[in-house]
Amino acid sequence: MALFGYFEALSNPPFVVMADIRMRPQFDFTVSCDYSQSFQRLSDALEKSDDVSGTVFADSAILKIPAHETHLWTPQLKVSVEKSPTGGCTIHGLIGPRPSIWSLFMASYVAWAFIIMMSLVFGSSQAMLSQSAWAFWGAPIGILGSVLTYVTARIGRRIGRPQSRRLKAFLETSTRSSSTPT
Repeated sequence: MALFGYFEALSNPPFVVMADIRMRPQFDFTVSCDYSQSFQRLSDALEKSDDVSGTVFADSAILKIPAHETHLWTPQLKVSVEKSPTGGCTIHGLIGPRPSIWSLFMASYVAWAFIIMMSLVFGSSQAMLSQSAWAFWGAPIGILGSVLTYVTARIGRRIGRPQSRRLKAFLETSTRSSSTPT
């Protein structure tokens, strides 16, 4: 199943349509209930649901896809709620990969940046000493690595898109009696 999603994502690469370049999409909507009711509705819906699992905390919640349906690119939805000045409350959602995957990608970006900086520093030192500045080759390699990491993340995001939509739809239907997107 996960392999099919991989090939489907490759047939429509992320660099063709780059409308949204955010790494972790966010959304907000307003519901007419108060702060505690929104968490209670979400908690009740999670207890009844087989499609979505999650944990509700005092001031936030994390919604996940059930373990038997997860793959490398499965997203999770972090939810926070705050009182709206117009009445009701505003629900904020942040869709992103699991923390382990997020950390892996951030560490790879840091590693590529380190390679770029060190190759520029070392190459500059070689050039100042009138030596062959072979270390400058590390900069384009680091840039290429950064681009490949970004493209990989975009492909993964596309593979996880149906599950992201499922998490968002679950949140919207479980928390609203009447809501308006913001």
